[in-house]
Amino acid sequence: MAPAPDLARRDALLSRLVGVAWPHQPFLEVLALPPDADLLDIGAGEGALVREWRRRSTGRTEGIDPRPGAGIHRGRAEALPYMTGAFDAVLLVRTLAHLPDVSAALLEAWRVLRPGGRLVLAAHGADHLRATWHALGRPAADGGPENALRAALAEARHPALRLDVRRPISVAAADARELVDTYGLSVSANGQRFPEQDTAHLAVYLAYKTN
Repeated sequence: MAPAPDLARRDALLSRLVGVAWPHQPFLEVLALPPDADLLDIGAGEGALVREWRRRSTGRTEGIDPRPGAGIHRGRAEALPYMTGAFDAVLLVRTLAHLPDVSAALLEAWRVLRPGGRLVLAAHGADHLRATWHALGRPAADGGPENALRAALAEARHPALRLDVRRPISVAAADARELVDTYGLSVSANGQRFPEQDTAHLAVYLAYKTN
């Protein structure tokens, strides 16, 4: 049996290559939320994004996940334990693909947003590590995770603004081997193909609740 993917280790690797906490720090910078915004992170996991926002914020910050880390509430995206209109921003960052009922999750996220609030969906974009995977002989399909975000927003009839978070990185052969390991894959990294100049890429979609 292949080992399970290790997202925390992968983020630590990418953070080292990017030079800041990836993807949470550049993601919050591009969002430019007011510091007093009340924020909910759905699919918060170990709580890295929640902790990053709490360092910047004076507002209420909540995180929820079926398998929560410290300071994160246990719960499901399809049945949020919050009052209607409780938050200024609701985030689903690299979460949508893991939900059993995307439509129900988006309905709940929209319900707990205040008028004027932002629903924010994000996934790694088409350019994320494209050169590295190509060098490894495993070119990725264009825009798979991002296409799922667009489809979910279209089905929910939420017009959205698209933003991009991009950071240039240099990937050495040892980095590529570690990256592959975090996915639980067995792919050989030919040292002659590296270092590879690449991009860390997060695609972000913002839908505003007007009433």
